[in-house]
Amino acid sequence: MNEKRIGVVLSYAQIITTILVNLIYTPIMLRLVGASEYGVYSLSSSVIGYLSLLYAGMTSTYLRYSSIYQKKGDQESVARLNGLFIVLFSALGCCALILGGLLSANLQPVLGNGLTVHEYELARILFIIMAINMALLMPKTVFSTLIISQERFIFIKSLDVLHALLIPVLTLPVLYFGYGSIGMSCVVLLLTGIGLAASMWYCIRKMDCPFCFRNLPFSLLPGMFSFSIFILLQGIMDQFNWHLGKVLLSNFADSTAIAVYSIGVQIDSLFISFGVAFSGVVVPRIYQLVRENASQELSELWLRVGRYQFYVVYFIWLGFLLFGKPFIVLWAGENYQDAYIVALLLMLPLPIHLCQILAIEVLRAYNCHRLWTLVHLAGAIIGFLISIPLTKEHGILGVSVGTSVTLFIILNFYDNWYYGKYGRLNVFFFFHGLSKLLPAALLCMLFAWGISRTLVIVTWSDMLLTGSLYTVLYLVVMYLVGMNTQERNIIATMIQRVRLRINWI
Repeated sequence: MNEKRIGVVLSYAQIITTILVNLIYTPIMLRLVGASEYGVYSLSSSVIGYLSLLYAGMTSTYLRYSSIYQKKGDQESVARLNGLFIVLFSALGCCALILGGLLSANLQPVLGNGLTVHEYELARILFIIMAINMALLMPKTVFSTLIISQERFIFIKSLDVLHALLIPVLTLPVLYFGYGSIGMSCVVLLLTGIGLAASMWYCIRKMDCPFCFRNLPFSLLPGMFSFSIFILLQGIMDQFNWHLGKVLLSNFADSTAIAVYSIGVQIDSLFISFGVAFSGVVVPRIYQLVRENASQELSELWLRVGRYQFYVVYFIWLGFLLFGKPFIVLWAGENYQDAYIVALLLMLPLPIHLCQILAIEVLRAYNCHRLWTLVHLAGAIIGFLISIPLTKEHGILGVSVGTSVTLFIILNFYDNWYYGKYGRLNVFFFFHGLSKLLPAALLCMLFAWGISRTLVIVTWSDMLLTGSLYTVLYLVVMYLVGMNTQERNIIATMIQRVRLRINWI
């Protein structure tokens, strides 16, 4: 099994690990910390998350330039490019630290008037810790990107899995000893530092990545800036869509409402993670095909990956639609059941978009993502403006509706027109290939609806039984009705390899 396939497996392993960890960890954490403090923690994390915009787009920028030098075999230019990114990201880390300090000193204008005096004081401490964490994330991003550019997916994905496991293992004792959200933030900071050290060691000692800090190619910065500025705008758009709702709620509601909304956003984030897990390992291949101007091969890759992602995305979306509410009640408690509506509304525009997620990297590779980003940013701003009166009137439901409506229109209508016109992708070919899954999708929906009407979920045993039955029926229907010959052969090959390993053991 090659690096890419193992990378995909480890990507899903990390997400599954995160989900399993959250199933056990999040309810305990909520009870130990409380809804109010968790709301402050989540709000602080979201605001500090805006500092990540400082390096938005730099990963794609590095891949774009390094692929050009690698094709020419120009290792000296690669070494200088690596040195430039280390210097640049270290400077950005310093900027993040300074901005975090300024934010912590001016909390009320940022967070509004919905918090108590104690909550403002807690947020001030959290802002400082999280700003230090963000400063370390900047150089860590460089080393992670170097590893990805060489398609060393096993190490970087294994590191992600380990990080997901260590968060609860280290955090729960801290919470039991009463250190609360401050202790949680310190654990995240510690793991970020360890991750930075591990990535540096792997790049320098295992990959022998070249670094040169003399005659740095600062002349590339204007071109890099013009390329990455629109990815930065996309990052701003994402912040508008997924995190400004918490800021609105901090002004028009309270910290408990923020906690409920945060649970819904957390579920939505896991859904997105599943949808993009496969695409990450084929990004270097996209840049290679764009250099070769292989439009038809790009469309075929787009469809092939889109079908793989459909099997995962539809499974989660349909399962949550029918069984999500009792799951949230069991998992987070009765007080958080409104998070089901939040998550469902935020997930509604995403299934097709997640199947098409590779197209965004194709746009970047062709350097034609500018107009796409501006329209998305405009849509995010409109959604935010719509959400203001809706949040005043309807609270968490209002902010969720405002985000969902604008996303649905842009992601499912505008994007497909743009992919075909500027991304040189065959949109008709994509939907024709994906439409062959429609009979299987309808059958799965029918069976899942029957299960939801027949079985009542009250306990975790009920949820396990229902989930197992749904999973088995989904896999059988998709294998027999949905998958094409190539996909069945892949499954058969994987099963054969597992059997051989078991027999060998």
